[in-house]
Amino acid sequence: MVGVSQNWGFHTTTSASYDTNRKKLIFNQVNNFLKVKGGFLTLREEAIKKLQNCCNNLESSINKKRNTIGSIRDMKTSKLTDKYTKEFQSILVKYNDGLLELNKNYYSLKKIVQVNKELEVSLITENILKLNSFDLDKYKIFKFATNSQEGTRIQLNTNMMSEDINSLRKNLNELKLELNQEKKRIKKFSNSLDLTILMDYSTVHKIAIDSL
Repeated sequence: MVGVSQNWGFHTTTSASYDTNRKKLIFNQVNNFLKVKGGFLTLREEAIKKLQNCCNNLESSINKKRNTIGSIRDMKTSKLTDKYTKEFQSILVKYNDGLLELNKNYYSLKKIVQVNKELEVSLITENILKLNSFDLDKYKIFKFATNSQEGTRIQLNTNMMSEDINSLRKNLNELKLELNQEKKRIKKFSNSLDLTILMDYSTVHKIAIDSL
């Protein structure tokens, strides 16, 4: 009987250690996801500055042609618009890699959460980061331009560019706020993890709902 008791104690310790390692694995992936998301927002901020410069350069170049004769002015304006449309598009394509990396890390996190779905860490992580409602389309907010490799099929005037840039700025501010809230909630949860391990499912579920 003593031997059985010792084996049972060893099994319990091993199981607890295994669960702890799984939790660490989940948190590592969570941190990777948040880091990549932060990096993506930094890239978007950089892209916005370059897009704004492109728009300003187009407007400035067109203004310089105002005193040119009508038909010649129109031809030069069209060439300028075409030039800066291509530049605007190339900036979007260049900074598209950040979006692809974010999507890749989301699926990695989603997979590890699903594999360990019986752990309360997975449940709460899923709710805090809203993994089930993650939609890459909310990051694609261009009304006139496109961030695909195909490029845009129309010329973009300064009004069109400005509308895209303003949409990007608004979206960036929303995503920054979202990221800060996610970091705070994840940190709060990780700090209280030792306490929540002992809670029953109903309590854990309540924490998950409160984290929304």
